[in-house]
Amino acid sequence: MSFADIAPALLVALGVTLGIVALASLPSGSRLRRLYGVDTTDDRGARANATVLAGTGAFLLALAAAIVTGVSDRLVAGGALGVSAVGTVALGWLVRYRDRRELLTTPNVSRERARRLGGAGMWVGALLCLPLAGVVLGASETAITAATIGAAATSGLLVALAYR
Repeated sequence: MSFADIAPALLVALGVTLGIVALASLPSGSRLRRLYGVDTTDDRGARANATVLAGTGAFLLALAAAIVTGVSDRLVAGGALGVSAVGTVALGWLVRYRDRRELLTTPNVSRERARRLGGAGMWVGALLCLPLAGVVLGASETAITAATIGAAATSGLLVALAYR
């Protein structure tokens, strides 16, 4: 059995797990809420985190379905990078400009740190457009890999600086 056969199964397993965790964290007083830093009595925060978890799970299930049905690699990569970029910018915007600190995995983060992390998230989403452009424009695998590694390294640095 090759990795190409195992990868969609892993994506399905992770997507379903995220969906289950999202649903299990919704009841008031759920202990799962503490796993991602939401107070057990904070229903708004739990719903926000459950939405992010369920959305991520649905994205992984759609990605697995695209792989299994034989959608072209270029379309799958472009779609995955595009959705990831938009989702990351949206989450960063919510944290930075709407003060949705409960979306962060760090409990009780200060407003200033949350603003920095939200801004870093928006930059990370923008950086994902570099490998996306490579995929859309038909760049070589080497160029796409270089853009991806550069975006990942820069993203890690941005988040680390925002977290300080």
